[in-house]
Amino acid sequence: MNKRAISFLIILSFFIYSCGFTPQYAGFKNLEFDLIVDETSGDRDFNNEIRSQIKRYDRNRKGVEKIIISYDSTYEKIILTKDTKGAATKYNLKVNVIFEINSDNYSTKIVFKDEFNIDKIDDTIEENNYIKIVKRNFAERAIEKIILSIREKK
Repeated sequence: MNKRAISFLIILSFFIYSCGFTPQYAGFKNLEFDLIVDETSGDRDFNNEIRSQIKRYDRNRKGVEKIIISYDSTYEKIILTKDTKGAATKYNLKVNVIFEINSDNYSTKIVFKDEFNIDKIDDTIEENNYIKIVKRNFAERAIEKIILSIREKK
């Protein structure tokens, strides 16, 4: 009985590990192009997050298409609710980015908009760190959208 149970678990583990699951964006590793930042304007902190995300896809390779990206970003932190004393208790973080993408083969504009609601955190440093994480997530989603758009055009 023990040998059967062990055999069953081994066979089951092979099926689970080789079920064909791949992460949604796993194909981003073997891109046939490099992304290069040209001009930026707008919110400095958010632009730095976007730039750091784009650098992951600028490998300075020879023989691959170079795609030039310029962008203008706006970031807003809007107070949604206040307590009885007038202090903010909930915020809405909004980001809007207009990307201009140029390569030898095509040119396009992509608009990325996203927003996220957060509660006020008593510790200002912790709140600022949380907002940085939200901005990083916005930047990651924006670059994913750009890469998917470029791959569709090819």
